[in-house]
Amino acid sequence: MITPVVKMIKVDCSPEKAFKVFVEDLSKWWPTQTHSVSALDSGVLPDVFCEQQQGGKLYEVAKDGARYDWGTIKLYQPPKALSILWHINNPESMATCVDVTFEKDGEGTKVVLSHHDWEKLGEVGSAMRESYNNGWVSVFEVHFKDACNASVA
Repeated sequence: MITPVVKMIKVDCSPEKAFKVFVEDLSKWWPTQTHSVSALDSGVLPDVFCEQQQGGKLYEVAKDGARYDWGTIKLYQPPKALSILWHINNPESMATCVDVTFEKDGEGTKVVLSHHDWEKLGEVGSAMRESYNNGWVSVFEVHFKDACNASVA
């Protein structure tokens, strides 16, 4: 078994607000300049969307209208939990899983992201795990946290 990537942050807003920022404001906080399919090809930043329901899609839309699916919502329980079958650049059969939980913690919220099921990627699973372990630092621990904290100002 390949060890899951687990990241934990505390943000200065309610679980309801943190969940809303995560699913409704993706284009505002996700660093598409470095973490998207189309920006890497064209240099033009895409928009990112989350269909807010179980079975919904997480995807980007490039400025030319091309759509790139990133994942499928496996669990949608606002404001407590979200689970995404993550298959950016892969068929859904090779999806890893990203679970995000939101829990009241004093005046703020503890948000935990767990990215697992690396074995589905075969021989590249360990390398992909390391890449995402580093990537989630910027995406989740910095950009998402900053967006949540800015939302209370």
